[in-house]
Amino acid sequence: MNPENTDQEKMKDIRETMESVRKNVQLNDPQTLKAVLFDMDNTLFDFVAVKLIACREILSYLGEGGRNLKKDPAELFGYFLRGTYGFEDYENIRDYMQERKLFTEQAYMQCREIYDREKLKNLNLYPGVRGTLRELKKFGLRLAIITDADRYHARARLTRVGLLDSFELLVSADMTGTKKPDPAHFLFALDALGIKPEESLVVGDSLKRDIAPARRLGLKTAYASYGDWRPSEKSESCFDFQLNTFPDLIGCIGSLNGAHVQADSQNKG
Repeated sequence: MNPENTDQEKMKDIRETMESVRKNVQLNDPQTLKAVLFDMDNTLFDFVAVKLIACREILSYLGEGGRNLKKDPAELFGYFLRGTYGFEDYENIRDYMQERKLFTEQAYMQCREIYDREKLKNLNLYPGVRGTLRELKKFGLRLAIITDADRYHARARLTRVGLLDSFELLVSADMTGTKKPDPAHFLFALDALGIKPEESLVVGDSLKRDIAPARRLGLKTAYASYGDWRPSEKSESCFDFQLNTFPDLIGCIGSLNGAHVQADSQNKG
């Protein structure tokens, strides 16, 4: 079988599924689900991958001049995982440099610049993200971002991948004064959009930080397993839907609205 023909057939099936779901939503009850709240990093794009690239480039810079430096980016990346500072805090880089007696203020500032530049430059959307978001808007759904990044960096990343205008609301850590799994992000979004928890679906890659708090508030949940790089969280299987790819979200929307329509029919009968 020609691989190219197989890919064309898959795309045809996806388009037909999208069209079927759209008609179901529009003809039956377009208000069953009113909004989708998305986590950003590792849900829309592979953020861990670009952090590793940035770490590699920092080590390359620090290793110039013949310094004997281990070039494994996972070693520097591990500093961001300690929990001593935030996952994006520059202080993790400072600690790495100081412990290896590589720290100077000038080198530190250069590493910060490399870190931000390389992350942004190498960002790429997961397959199907752009097209799926367009389809969700055709359903009449309102789209929002709820992220632990600060507003400046969140806007920069969304701009880099061409999605800033795809969302009507951005909720960031500096807007709520806290980070997930604190419920503030979710409550802020619900209030700003003027919708109820049961009218919303949360999409995220972290069972602990996205899925569990959303379920406690009564929101529907779609676990983006394709982006979950935390093997220790895998045991918590508390979600309404599991996404193996981003376009799987289309089927979830169809299931939610289909179930609602069926329930309405039974109540009327």
